[in-house]
Amino acid sequence: MTPTDSSIHEKFGTVLGMAPGNVPVYSCDYPSADPAEYPGRSSYRSELDGEYMGYKWQCVELARRWLYLNHGYVFDDVPMAYDIFRLRSVRVVKSGARLPLHAFHNGSPRHPQPGCLLIWNEGGEFHVTGHVAIVVEVLPDRVRIVEQNVGMHRWPAGQHWSRELPARTDAADGYWIQATLPGASILGWMLQTNDASHAVAHEPVDRRLFDIHAARLPQRGQHLTPWLDPRGDDEAAFVAAMGGHKLTEAVDDQYRYFRLSDTALDELRRATNELHAMFMHATQAVLNDDGLLARFNIPPVLWPRLRASWDKRRGQMITGRFDFSVSAQGVKVYEYNADSASCHMETGKVQARWAAHFGCTEGVCPGDDLFDSLVDAWRGAGVDGVLHILYDRDMEEAYHARYMKAAAEAAGLTCKMIRGLAGLDWNAAGEVVDADGQPIRWVWKTWAWETALDQLRAECDADDRAPPLLASDAPRAAAPRLA
Repeated sequence: MTPTDSSIHEKFGTVLGMAPGNVPVYSCDYPSADPAEYPGRSSYRSELDGEYMGYKWQCVELARRWLYLNHGYVFDDVPMAYDIFRLRSVRVVKSGARLPLHAFHNGSPRHPQPGCLLIWNEGGEFHVTGHVAIVVEVLPDRVRIVEQNVGMHRWPAGQHWSRELPARTDAADGYWIQATLPGASILGWMLQTNDASHAVAHEPVDRRLFDIHAARLPQRGQHLTPWLDPRGDDEAAFVAAMGGHKLTEAVDDQYRYFRLSDTALDELRRATNELHAMFMHATQAVLNDDGLLARFNIPPVLWPRLRASWDKRRGQMITGRFDFSVSAQGVKVYEYNADSASCHMETGKVQARWAAHFGCTEGVCPGDDLFDSLVDAWRGAGVDGVLHILYDRDMEEAYHARYMKAAAEAAGLTCKMIRGLAGLDWNAAGEVVDADGQPIRWVWKTWAWETALDQLRAECDADDRAPPLLASDAPRAAAPRLA
């Protein structure tokens, strides 16, 4: 074999090598993607024969594409790669028939086989997502795999695998594969087989663990003393909105809290990831169909911009909130408040302050990591200028906006806050500017899109042409509006 330099990152979409079955493996070096070749999000969708494979050129895309090209079946769509380990069937694309799929823990006496899926847990190098690869060769001391999104260099000539992973067999004939990347761990492998010997057993969950239980703290007058810090803009706004240092009006309820099991929390995380992916696919389907889109009563004049925003800016979503019903009957979703700020400050800051002041030491606060997650989201958002945070006259929006501003500033961004559309105007170049003349290029808002759409419907009722483009140099007589 001719060696290659593994430090070289080939351009996005470059064929790195050919996996068994003559399946190409591509570079997933996103920073090198050519905007001319990939102008929007839809151009990153990978499809074969009308069947969705995944996003180019991620690990899940290769796994699904390899199975389809070699066996004619695919596994169901998953929010994260590690979720594949929960699947128990694959679908034959041509017939729709279901075939059994079994999971085997790392260290199982049921050894991996060429063509099986190898699944990594979330963590370390695969933080949040996990990872999946195809095993192409099993040896006593190692396995050879093909994968995408790990290593962006071309394979040596004559090589048909991406990496080798060390392996060993223990005294009980258990086969162990070592995850070599920092902090990574392997869950196990998946075999399409009718033989479930040594497979991970499906253990039913005690449904009572999904019930939410209320509890009360002893009343020692904790509610009579302040527990928030009004020196912070967000906490001062929260105190003003609530009329004091409290999360609820009734004194008795200020000592009440709710408990959720770890089992229920894990299921909520899984459901959130899975449902987010489903909502994204559903939105794509609606935007692709004028008949479906018309049923949402969005002014047709906005459709081109809506589609352009979805195609080019979908990846810039910072946060969202699912509303769930959680009980012994299971987890059920009410709605998805995508890119909404509501309840974030209560979750990420206020309830922890309440627990410390009132003396609640049971369990952990589920919002402990929220602020850091928001900071990470802003760091990865690609904002390269001033971020304008728009909020309405509602006092709740005032503290939510300030909480989000703190997260964005912690990520190194410069922020300016605008209440409603106050002070917005046009400059000579036809750009929307704030009261200081700063062009507005990056916006985050607290108010719901339905609020904006109500105004836009009224403005567009008699408007049979698109609203003027922001970049146009045509003179403006009216104040800026929402589109």
